[in-house]
Amino acid sequence: MAAATLRPVTLPLAALLVYPATLLLGSLYSTISPTANPSRDTQLASPLAPSLAADLHLSESPVNYFARKNNVFNVYFVKIGWLWTTAAFVSLLLFQPLYSSSRPQSSSQQETRLRRTLQAVLRYALATTAWYLSTQWFFGPAIIDRGFVVTGGKCERAFEKVEELGTGTTDLEALFTAATCKAAGGAWRGGHDISGHVLMLVLATGFLAFEAVGASAPAFPSRFGPTGDAGRERKASDADSPPTVGTTESGGVAGTWSLRLVWGVVGLGWWMLFMTAIWFHTWLEKWSGLLIALSAVYAIYILPRRLASWRNVVGEPGI
Repeated sequence: MAAATLRPVTLPLAALLVYPATLLLGSLYSTISPTANPSRDTQLASPLAPSLAADLHLSESPVNYFARKNNVFNVYFVKIGWLWTTAAFVSLLLFQPLYSSSRPQSSSQQETRLRRTLQAVLRYALATTAWYLSTQWFFGPAIIDRGFVVTGGKCERAFEKVEELGTGTTDLEALFTAATCKAAGGAWRGGHDISGHVLMLVLATGFLAFEAVGASAPAFPSRFGPTGDAGRERKASDADSPPTVGTTESGGVAGTWSLRLVWGVVGLGWWMLFMTAIWFHTWLEKWSGLLIALSAVYAIYILPRRLASWRNVVGEPGI
C-alpha cells in the first residue's frame, strides 16, 4: 500500500502573486474608470512621473469615500496599521496551541514550543524593523523620505516661507520628512514617493498570513534533519508511534477568535491596498513599495525554505 506523508501546512510562494495582481487591477481601474480618473488639478502627464508626495490626490471633494485621506479606515486602521498587526500577532502567541497549551507537557514539548515562540518573535522583529526603517526612521529620515529627496523632492511651500524670512534652506531641506513638511505647512513635491501605504499593507498582511497558516495547522515534526537536509518524512505506517512534538490540540474559543482577528486584519488590509492602488500614488511609486515589502517577506518566509543556516535561525511557521 502506498505510503501517505504528512507535511506542515504553509503558504506557497505563488500566494504572493495576489499582491501584484491587486496593484495591477487597481491601477488599471484608476486609468480606465471615469469615476476614478476625473479631471484633477494635480493630474500628471505620465503615471510614472513624480507626484505630490503622499498622495496623487483627487479633487477637494472626491467622488469616492475611500479617495478621502480622512476616511475612517485610513485614519483608524492604516495609519496605525502596525498596532493592529502587533495585536493580531500577539493573539496568535497567546491563544494558539502551537505556542501555548494548558495541557501537561513533557520537557521536549516545552522546549519545542519555546523555540517556536522565540523564532516567531524574531520573525515579527524582522518584519517590524523592515517597516520601521522604511517608513519611520533610518538614522534620521526614513528610507522612503531619503529616497524622495535623492530623486529631487523637496518641501516647496515651507522653503518659500523660509526664504521670505531670509534664512538658509539647505539644512532644512536635509532634515525635512514628509510628516514634518506637512506639519510646517509645506508641500512634499518633485521626487519619487515610494508608497508607504503599499509597503506597510503588503508587509503586514503577508506577515500575518504566513504566521496564521502556520499557527492554525496541526504541528508535525520538522521535515528537516539536524543538518538542514530533508529528513525522513512521517508515513502512515508510523501512525502507531505518535510524533514527539506534534499536536492536534484545539485552541478553543480564544484560539478561534484570535484567528478571526488575524484574518480580519488581513482582509481589511487587502481591501485598503486595493483602494490605495485605485486612488493614490503613481504606478511606479506603488510598485516600488510592493518590491520592498515582498523582498522582506521573501527573506523572512521563503528564503528559510531554501537556506538551512537561515532556517535554523528564524524557523518556519508551524514547524
